[in-house]
Amino acid sequence: MYRLLTICVLAGLAVAVGCSGGSALDNDNAQVFLTVEIEEYNPEVNVCAVAGDLTIAKMNIESKPKDPNGALTANQDASLRDWEVTTRRTDGGTVTSPDWYNTTPVFVPAGGAANLENYRIYPEEFLDDPPFNYLFPENGGIDPETGHPFVREGLRLVIHGRVVSGKEISTQPVEVGFRFQCN
Repeated sequence: MYRLLTICVLAGLAVAVGCSGGSALDNDNAQVFLTVEIEEYNPEVNVCAVAGDLTIAKMNIESKPKDPNGALTANQDASLRDWEVTTRRTDGGTVTSPDWYNTTPVFVPAGGAANLENYRIYPEEFLDDPPFNYLFPENGGIDPETGHPFVREGLRLVIHGRVVSGKEISTQPVEVGFRFQCN
């Protein structure tokens, strides 16, 4: 009896593992994939004179079929909601500004595009924190790690959501480079 129970439990586990569909990190089960194209933005940021959040002037999110011969339906329309921005220094420094998460809905039709204007990519209040506050005149105006009067960072953007059929989807990552200084 014990042996039969053990075999049944192991068989059940094998079926459960085999039907799991892969990692929860795979956000590519939809029949489409999403690309982001940054058309226009200002890469120069004066941290001493910013009046509002950093924005991307023109950005397009395009839905493309994974199978070029496949037919897309409204079930592959994407509703994006979670903006994830991670930062990295591109100037040799190690102190980075905080990562940022924002909830802003964007609709991308299957096989179509969403053309966005002036979408927020980074909050103004983070510009008062390290490493940017080192650039303020009262703090010396120089980044102590690099010795430069500027900080260069790449902001990596990924937007997450779901298609109408319920499958999770994320845009392909795109990095936007900025040069922060105090003029």
